[in-house]
Amino acid sequence: MRSHLPLTLRLLLSPADVVTLDTKTAHPALVVSEDLRSVRREREEQDMTDTPERFTVHCCVLGREGFREGRHCWEVEVEAGSWSRWAFGVARESVERKRYVDLSPGEGIWAVENWYQQFRSLTSPPTVLSLSSLPRRIWVCLDCTRGLVTFINADNGLHIFTFPPAAFNGETLCPWFCVGTEKTHLHLRGGTSSTLSSSSTPFSPSSRSCPSPATPCSPLLPPTAADVPLCPAQDREAEGE
Repeated sequence: MRSHLPLTLRLLLSPADVVTLDTKTAHPALVVSEDLRSVRREREEQDMTDTPERFTVHCCVLGREGFREGRHCWEVEVEAGSWSRWAFGVARESVERKRYVDLSPGEGIWAVENWYQQFRSLTSPPTVLSLSSLPRRIWVCLDCTRGLVTFINADNGLHIFTFPPAAFNGETLCPWFCVGTEKTHLHLRGGTSSTLSSSSTPFSPSSRSCPSPATPCSPLLPPTAADVPLCPAQDREAEGE
């Protein structure tokens, strides 16, 4: 019986959201791919009109999609050398774009960062994350209802970090990306169809197939992600279903 499943499995699952990059917000030193799914930094800034939407200090770009309710997940793959700087996560749509700010929840940014071989969450001050190796594929998970932003290693399904609950106050939240060094690429993966709903259309855990360990399930978004199982089917088998 589904009602006998653990609470985390009875929570709604979210299909992978289709996330693309908003070129109108991109810093002039950032180059967004034609399909709007990758971004890299160049040495020279491009000649771009300085609009209110565009980042002009931090080398950032927002996603085109904005979320105000429901649960949402998307996957980011990093292509970079060891001595690189990059960050990504979630930001308020109203995030500051024209001056230097502390990249932290206090300024409306919830993200993880690689700072030249130091992997950390952008709390204030930043929290160094002790991992055996730097993740190259990371799920960004947003739960607007509970005010949670969670990061999960997409290669092994392990929890990386969850920010303390925040008060989003109904404001629109957007995917946020920052590229601080050349030869660093951030790629958006998953979500191949624009028909995927940005409102996180729910479906039951039984409808999710069990992938190979190299391709874990789209993660759950419980109050704490530390005990999230890699695949719901495995948990049901353990309970004798």
